Amino acid sequence: MIRIAVVDDEKECLEKIGGYLDRLSGYQTERFLTTNAEELLEKCRAGECFDLVFLDIEMGSMTGIDAAKQISEGGSGPLIIFTTAHSQYVKEAFYVNAFQYMFKPIEFEDFRYEFERAANAVQRRNRTFEVSHGHEKVLLKCSDIFCIETRDRHLVVKTADREYLYNGALKEAERQLSGYGFSKAEQGILVNLGHVRKLEPTQVELDNGEKKFVSRRMYKAFLADLNIYLSRNQ
Repeated sequence: MIRIAVVDDEKECLEKIGGYLDRLSGYQTERFLTTNAEELLEKCRAGECFDLVFLDIEMGSMTGIDAAKQISEGGSGPLIIFTTAHSQYVKEAFYVNAFQYMFKPIEFEDFRYEFERAANAVQRRNRTFEVSHGHEKVLLKCSDIFCIETRDRHLVVKTADREYLYNGALKEAERQLSGYGFSKAEQGILVNLGHVRKLEPTQVELDNGEKKFVSRRMYKAFLADLNIYLSRNQ
């Protein structure tokens, strides 16, 4: 199930995207359509979560850029696709880490292509990884994992605020996470490419500021994986 919000103060554009969603097959969706960005923010403050938001930029008292900043505060928010007739906001859209920027009028084939890309990204983000931590099993969203590394014959899964130590093999973790944006930086470290802030020839810096060594032997493969990941998610 993909939870979608569509925000556009032009009712015609709102109905057009709603109609495009109706024409797509093979996807289960829940939708919230509104002409007001404040209504979207109210939903988010009330605890409702969305996977994907189609967001107009020039709207009434609040721009789509401002709304995007608020719904993305405090962690990984929804994927955002800006829909606009104006090109001057591309740079601002980049700074709020928008998934895509589509110019109006939007044709159905273009919409379908970007929606399918976004749906695949949502699937990767929502994929879970199970670890046995202490006496309990914990399901972690793959998108929340920064890295997995070996430590004294155990594995450590690191998120933004916790570490989970469990018995396991890195090779098996790599197999389970294949296709979900992870790559080996060295023999004992598996890195989530979605959390890479900077890559240098000998180290990779993650979003939390932590730096991990990249072996000379694996650097080229790691760089190739990162480039493929970025090309699929921009």
